[in-house]
Amino acid sequence: MRRQTASTGGLDREPGVVDDPRVGIVMRHQRLTTIAYAAVVFWLLAPVARCLATEDEGCFECHGSSQQIADAAQAMDLKLTTERLAALVVVAPVAANVHKDLGCLTCHEQAREIPHPTGLLKGNLCASCHEDALKQVNASIHRDDAGGSETKAPCWACHTAHNVLPATNPDSPMHPRNVAGRCLQCHDKGEYLTGVHGYGVQRAGLDFAATCVSCHGSHNIQSSREVGSRVKRRNVSVTCGECHSRVSQAYERSVHGAALREKDNPDVPTCVDCHEPHGTLDPQLVKWRLQSPRMCGKCHDDKAMMGKYGLSTDVFSTYIADFHGTTAELFRTTSPDQPLNQAVCYDCHGYHDVESVRASGHDNVQRRLLVRCQACHPKATVAFLSAWAGHYTPSPRKFPIIYWVKEFYRWVIPGTVGFFLLYIAVDVVGRIRQRRRS
Repeated sequence: MRRQTASTGGLDREPGVVDDPRVGIVMRHQRLTTIAYAAVVFWLLAPVARCLATEDEGCFECHGSSQQIADAAQAMDLKLTTERLAALVVVAPVAANVHKDLGCLTCHEQAREIPHPTGLLKGNLCASCHEDALKQVNASIHRDDAGGSETKAPCWACHTAHNVLPATNPDSPMHPRNVAGRCLQCHDKGEYLTGVHGYGVQRAGLDFAATCVSCHGSHNIQSSREVGSRVKRRNVSVTCGECHSRVSQAYERSVHGAALREKDNPDVPTCVDCHEPHGTLDPQLVKWRLQSPRMCGKCHDDKAMMGKYGLSTDVFSTYIADFHGTTAELFRTTSPDQPLNQAVCYDCHGYHDVESVRASGHDNVQRRLLVRCQACHPKATVAFLSAWAGHYTPSPRKFPIIYWVKEFYRWVIPGTVGFFLLYIAVDVVGRIRQRRRS
C-alpha cells in the first residue's frame, strides 16, 4: 500500500527531495524552454521533414528560391555564396519534361540525409539510365579519358539538369534554334551565326538548316582526324550530302571527288575548302562571285602542289592577266558590292561537276566551252574560241604565232621608243652647241 502523509495528502516523496514550490517553477520553465526550442527546430526543419515524407514537394520548399535556400542554410549554420545559392535553385518541372515522372530522390538518392552529404553532385547521375549515350560520348572528343562517367561535356551542359525537354520543343536547348547557343558556350565559332546556315536557323526560322549537330553529330562527336568522323576530309561530302544530295553526287563524279574517294588525295578540295565550314557565305552573293578566282587560286597558284600533278600555275596567272580576270580583280578591289558580268572560274569549269580537261579530250572541251561562251556571247562560233589561248602561256611550240608577235612587240616597242628618245637627245645637244657658237 502507498503511505500518505498528513501534510501533503500525496504520495511519499523520495528521501532528500525538498518540498519547495520554487523547484516546480524551475522545472516548468525548463520544460517550456525545451518545448519552445523543439518548436523552432521543427519549424525550421519542417520542409526537410516534408521532403522525406512527400519528396518533391518538400524539396521545392527549400530549393524553390534563393531566399528559401538561404533560410535553410542559416538554420543548419551553412555559409553559401550568392552564386552557389542561385545554382541550388531548382525550377519546378513543366508538363513537357521527359523526366516529369521521376522524383528528386531518384537521381539524388543521398539527398535523404540532412544536411546533404558532400559530393552529392559528383559523378554522372544520368549514366545509370543512359548507358548507351554515355558509351557514345566516351567514344567522342568529349569522353572521360579514364573511361568513366566524368565526361568533358556533362549531360546537363547540353540538355540542362532538371527540365529536360524533347528536341522538338522550341524551349529545349536541343531545338535547332537553340543548339548553337549551347555549343558556343564552349566553342569560339561565332561566325556560324553570320553564315548562311546560322542565319537560316536563327533569323529566317528554317529549322531544317544545318546546326552544329547536323554536321558534327550529337553524342558521338569525333575529331576530324578520326576515321569515322563526320567531318574527316573523305567524309565531308557525305555529311553535306545529307542535305545537299544532288550537289554531293555531282562532286563525287568530279575530278576532285573521284581523287578523294579513290585515292584519298589530301590535296583536292572538299566542300569546306570552298564553302567555309562555319561562316558559310551564300554563293549567290556578289562577294562570293568576286572572291571565287582567289579561292581556286589557293591551289592552282601553288607551284609545289601543282608540280605533283604536272599542272601549270599559269592557269591562274593567265586568267588574272586576261580581260575577264583583270576586270574581276578591279571589281574585287574597287567595287566589291557591284555585280560582276565577266566570266569567273566556275562559269567555264562548272560548280561541283568539275571535269579533267585531259580526260575529257580536246573535242569535248571545245564543244562544252563553246556552250559556255555563248551564254555571254550569243553569236560566238567555233572560230571565236581560237581567239583564246586557254590558260597556256604562248611559246615557240604552243601558239607560236602569238608568241612571236609578243616577242616582236617586246623588242620593237622599247627599241622604237629608245631610238626616238636618243634622236631627241642628240637633236637637243646639237641645237645647244649651235647656239653657243653663234
